[in-house]
Amino acid sequence: MVRCACRDERFDDALGRVPAGEVPAGEAFGEAARGAAGGPGPLVANQGRPVESVYATEGSPLIIVPSGVFRSAPNPNAARLFQSFFLSAETQQMLADEFAHRSFHAQVKEKPGHVPLSALKLLKADPAQVLAQSEEIKARYSKLFGV
Repeated sequence: MVRCACRDERFDDALGRVPAGEVPAGEAFGEAARGAAGGPGPLVANQGRPVESVYATEGSPLIIVPSGVFRSAPNPNAARLFQSFFLSAETQQMLADEFAHRSFHAQVKEKPGHVPLSALKLLKADPAQVLAQSEEIKARYSKLFGV
């Protein structure tokens, strides 16, 4: 019987079993995928662990993390300063280096060994279509993943 890390386990425990060789596969998104297999570094394969990022040839979803200033923000000038800092080349480079985040900032360079964003086929969802299909999408996800 093949044992895999599963949703019923504590998240850190489940993903920690993959690089230890206890289970053959696991799935994670975002920060968890980058750090779960051995600390804060994103390239666990370069740390001698049997884990690597794999991108589907059909495409990878483009998930934009929005960031903005609310019209009713109590300190709008401070919020705009934070936005300026957050979107700067220096901060975007730090996020790429330390957390393997992707950036569309022209001055941000990928770490060696990362597949460049420009080399990935990105899947972009039409927000109106997603909204119209949201109940169907949630039902299908629940059926596929048992949640």
